[in-house]
Amino acid sequence: MEEPKVLTSKEFIELTMSHQTVAFPEDEYFQRELFLTEYWRSILFEIAFKSDFSNDHIQPVHNRKIKNMLSRQVNAIWPELNDATLKEGTDFTKHVRKCLEKIGDTVHLGSGFYVPLPLRMIDLPESEYAVIVGGISTQLIQNMIPSLRISGYGRIVEKKRIPDSIKTDRHLWQDYSNWIGWKPGNIKSWMTLQMRQLSTLGSQSIQGFEEFEVYNSLGHKGRGNRSFWIDQRTLQAQKLSGILLCKTVDANRRYFLGELKDGYLLKELTITDADTIRWLMIGFRLDSGRSPIARWNDSFLKVNSPLPQALERHILVFSLKQNAFEYYVCEQVQDHVEQFLKSHGYEILDTRRSHNE
Repeated sequence: MEEPKVLTSKEFIELTMSHQTVAFPEDEYFQRELFLTEYWRSILFEIAFKSDFSNDHIQPVHNRKIKNMLSRQVNAIWPELNDATLKEGTDFTKHVRKCLEKIGDTVHLGSGFYVPLPLRMIDLPESEYAVIVGGISTQLIQNMIPSLRISGYGRIVEKKRIPDSIKTDRHLWQDYSNWIGWKPGNIKSWMTLQMRQLSTLGSQSIQGFEEFEVYNSLGHKGRGNRSFWIDQRTLQAQKLSGILLCKTVDANRRYFLGELKDGYLLKELTITDADTIRWLMIGFRLDSGRSPIARWNDSFLKVNSPLPQALERHILVFSLKQNAFEYYVCEQVQDHVEQFLKSHGYEILDTRRSHNE
């Protein structure tokens, strides 16, 4: 009689998670990210509702308490992962927490305290999917929506497989534009407004700093240039003129809209909001006829500049984030992610393997 196969901890995790995910990642870093996401969300939910408060209140939970419980569970279920996180000596949940906040599953109240947000359904425009957000454990949501699947940091369901009782419950649905957050309705009109603000609110530059760079939306090339920023000497050599996005290169990096003539700065308007800067990068590229770029490399999607909050919120539901520029996206939802970015003016460069390889 053949001996039964004894699964290792990692094999057990892979088997368990693969039943819930659109596709279980092959890369160990993303296996870990997916595992931590699910367990952090579940532990927060469990603790928040185990309180002496009445049923219409939940208890804020400190991240330290979640981390301690998570560490014990990881040590029992996946000890190799626990060893790796201990060696890092850092907050191994920080990245996951930030992503769950961005998609709307949890909210940080300050001083390390979190609460899970209520369950909401989001109807994605021009898509076969609806998104399920809220700090409810996946297992509990599956009791209501059996066809739910984990996809990146989020949970999704095909619209045609949503139970009728869910479809007709208007209290469960949140408007897409409300969930996704602010983004320019028309980026060309929004860019025109930014230019006007430079004219009306900008100050004359005294050129008290010599070293600054300009965002390379026009595709100018020069020796030693970084891909997306042109240094001041190149600006002057190429006699660039116009209104462009600039930044200083000192330790106190400052972004501003600058009016240039023959490479010299005449007027400037400081931009402090990071999201505005990211939309300006997209806007300047589109305005110059050069689309922002996203590039596939197998299952990895790399963008040429950090995504604005609204775009990243949508992408994070379907992906796992590696850094400010790169996301892991499983094959089944890559077309959705690609079409979403194309609808915002992105050009997609494809180096994915064919499905037949």
